[in-house]
Amino acid sequence: MKEQTQLIGILQNLLDQQSSQKTKKWWEKYLKDVIPFRGVGIPDIREQLAIWRSENGIEDWTEEEQLEIALRLFEQPFAEDKLAGMLFLQYYLYDKLEWQGLLERYEDLYIKGLISDWNISDWFCVRVLGPTIAKYGDACARAIASWRRSENLWQARSSIVAFVKVSSCTRYYPLIIRSCKVLIKREERFAKTSVGWIMRDISKYDKDLVERFIKSHIEHFSPESLRNALKYFNKNEQKSYLQRLMDV
Repeated sequence: MKEQTQLIGILQNLLDQQSSQKTKKWWEKYLKDVIPFRGVGIPDIREQLAIWRSENGIEDWTEEEQLEIALRLFEQPFAEDKLAGMLFLQYYLYDKLEWQGLLERYEDLYIKGLISDWNISDWFCVRVLGPTIAKYGDACARAIASWRRSENLWQARSSIVAFVKVSSCTRYYPLIIRSCKVLIKREERFAKTSVGWIMRDISKYDKDLVERFIKSHIEHFSPESLRNALKYFNKNEQKSYLQRLMDV
């Protein structure tokens, strides 16, 4: 068996062969240089990941061994390498191992600073944590929601954004609201915008719940997070709530 470091180098070479300087520059400008990019789109990352797993026999490893190398990809500095780790988890592993053990390993990613910007954090929520909640249900959802207490901004943000993929499931609303009550009071921009995002999506299914939350926490919203929460409200309602925020 080739060593993990050598195997990761092989995948990185495959990704570099698909890279585009134009794509690299666009993403680094958009993310304001918080993380370096190779310049590879997600469809190409997914394709190269599948080729790499097959040609190097990784698909025949035990699931625990595959988890180890998937998580090693998060240690790499480039966004696409981390995305490859996420896609590995999403397509091959998240529903094959016990969720409790997986969440412990995922928490380490935040603690070690391997998820440290909104782009990687949100993709991780959408591609890994959301499907994990959908697969394993209430106990798993409660464990992820408990991350709202984390001092780490990205782990705390994930306690909300992880629920975007299951925002139509009303049984999760009490958990989501508890997390929103904590995150909306934090001063960081990306704490507040996580609340705006989930409120926007919930408003498609339970507008009254969103209105009640906004009214009771209006003083803690930023204009950005409030506009996001109100995206599916009519124009007059949007103006009214934004004026309320200005009047606080």
